[in-house]
Amino acid sequence: MKKIFVLMLVLCCTRMLVAQEFTAIKGKVADRWLPQVKLYETIDGAPVVCAVAKVEPDGSFGFLVKPKKPGFYVLGEDEKMNFPVYVKGGEEINIELRENKATLTGKNTKENVQLYKWQEYAYNIWLKSVFFQKIISTYEDFFPEYEKFVDGLPAFKANVKSGNKVFDALLKEWIDYSADYYGIVFLYTPRTKHPKVSDYPAYYNQIVNPEKFADESVLAFPNGTTMLRLYAIFASNQKNVAPSDKAAYEQACLEALPNDRLKGEFVVDRFFSQYRTYEEYLDGMNKFGKYWLSPSLKTRAEAVGTKLYQTRSGGIAADFTYPDVRGKNVSLSDFKGKVVLIDVWATWCGPCKQEIPHLKKLEEEMKGTDVVFLGVSVDEAKNKQKWLDFIESEKLGGIQVFANGWSKITKDYRINGIPRFIVIDRKGNVASFDAPRPSNPALKKMLEMELKK
Repeated sequence: MKKIFVLMLVLCCTRMLVAQEFTAIKGKVADRWLPQVKLYETIDGAPVVCAVAKVEPDGSFGFLVKPKKPGFYVLGEDEKMNFPVYVKGGEEINIELRENKATLTGKNTKENVQLYKWQEYAYNIWLKSVFFQKIISTYEDFFPEYEKFVDGLPAFKANVKSGNKVFDALLKEWIDYSADYYGIVFLYTPRTKHPKVSDYPAYYNQIVNPEKFADESVLAFPNGTTMLRLYAIFASNQKNVAPSDKAAYEQACLEALPNDRLKGEFVVDRFFSQYRTYEEYLDGMNKFGKYWLSPSLKTRAEAVGTKLYQTRSGGIAADFTYPDVRGKNVSLSDFKGKVVLIDVWATWCGPCKQEIPHLKKLEEEMKGTDVVFLGVSVDEAKNKQKWLDFIESEKLGGIQVFANGWSKITKDYRINGIPRFIVIDRKGNVASFDAPRPSNPALKKMLEMELKK
């Protein structure tokens, strides 16, 4: 009997744990204005699709979400992703989506009740500012309404009481940032009439504040990076700095953001998105690389370079950095002034292994010259020890680095198959992005020719 009781208790606790982990989001699309509903999680201040639900003939849809941590999600589709929900796990959220408005229905959490009180309070301002095409508004009608809106914020925030102190603090911060956001967006969207600075409500004078964006909390909001971008642009405009004065404009924008991580987010979102050449990208990496304080920032910045990079002989070699056998980071740019033979390979690659004896012979023949032999393994992380063991057993020479799968080098150099040999000249330019293999005497001749230049 005791064992049965313990078993029942375990089963009960298990069910409770499952209930605490998953959130059910149930909804209905009124008038079926959406054929499907996407669910976006917030990553680094931007919405990222994590699930898609078909809208049934009766307009219903649903998601079962297991959040990594409590936070804001968004419901909608692409440019229509207008409706936030707060998900912490173990709850049920019921919502109806209309084209311009969402309404909570049925069972909901206290957090989402508070969130949608805010959505209701800000609704008209939101429509006129962000979705200006729905309601044609000019500063003559917007500014008086905006003044009443911001005047009522202290009283509204005082009544934010969900019972969840963490959420309440976060929502209040979102409210403050949103008030600025709506005011700035209004100024930067097409209007039939545009105000002079003297027409601005007094609230605009307090938007720029050195205490704002001091921490990274804005990245918890689905429109966090957009808020960040508009704030920095508005702050630079307050200093009358024109975007045409590139250096002064960049400096003014970054000075408005006291947090280095947020500076990085702004740079990638604003400056890097405007680059049109690989040379611009390289210049940006040199100037702003110190702000890549998260792996995702560096990855997103590098993705811009990959998109812009054109693999061609004579062009600038795309730089990369990977750890060697001792874990020390090695970059291609470390060897500028020398001729570099890059060998992109893997332990599972038969043709790669066939070239090893020829590669060793070539290394021996080029000993004492300014040729660097750089092996780049695209083995997956799970095979790293296999890679290390292979280097030791085969007594591979040169400098060996681990790229951890098909990563930056394969994307930049458009590598679809291995082995791939690439020759970089002394100036850091590509002499050949698809060089002969070591088994071909033409490779040695190519290296010797580059040494003479």
